[in-house]
Amino acid sequence: MLFALYFSGAASTRNTEPLDNNSDWKLAMKKIEELQMIVKFQEARISSLENRCKEPVDKVTELERSLKKQSVLITQLDAKVDEFETLLKIENDALAKHAHLANSKHHSSILKNSISPVRIVAPEEPIAFYAYLSTNAPAYSAVHYIIVFDKVVTNVGNGYHPHIGTFIAPRSGLYVFTWTIRQWGNRNHITELLVDNEVVHVIYLHPIDGVDCSVTGTVVVQVDQGNDVLVRTGSRYNSGEINSDIDGRSTFAGWNIM
Repeated sequence: MLFALYFSGAASTRNTEPLDNNSDWKLAMKKIEELQMIVKFQEARISSLENRCKEPVDKVTELERSLKKQSVLITQLDAKVDEFETLLKIENDALAKHAHLANSKHHSSILKNSISPVRIVAPEEPIAFYAYLSTNAPAYSAVHYIIVFDKVVTNVGNGYHPHIGTFIAPRSGLYVFTWTIRQWGNRNHITELLVDNEVVHVIYLHPIDGVDCSVTGTVVVQVDQGNDVLVRTGSRYNSGEINSDIDGRSTFAGWNIM
């Protein structure tokens, strides 16, 4: 009877022992903490692997977007080339007819001069044009991007062709050409004036951040009949749009002086 009471008392004492002093409980808590650390480590590793898997997908998406933009640009350039070739054929045919008529007039003039001592020379028609960009030109980083000054203000002699941004000389002579490029912020561009596919003059503009400014180039050059004259971006230092709006225009102009 006394032994039973003692055992019961001992058991009661062990059951009421604090959990903090129970070695089994401590061991269990330690295992739980270790498992929690393992779970956190695994979660971090899984998150890292997911991010690493996402990077190639983002790069592929970026490449696809870049290829799509380049494809659109190539399509536009092909269309402009086709249009230019068609126009060039029309211009060549017109020039051939003009040359034939000029030869006929020349022979007629010789005949008249042999009869009459008075020589009458008709004044040549003036040639002049002025055009500007109606909106910002999306030149960005394109190399040798032809700047199409599409809004025509003056086109005496019909030498300027706004759909391709090119002046085709109706006759040989001495010409003045001038062009102005406006930019602001961190945009910068080299622009070139070409005569018959030869670079005649180059200008460069790189405003500092927050500055809105423009630069102008002017040349006096001999141009032969049928030569084309245009403005394009250079082979380097091209970034951003070429600006043109009501606060300042990017322009292209030219005229025959003799």
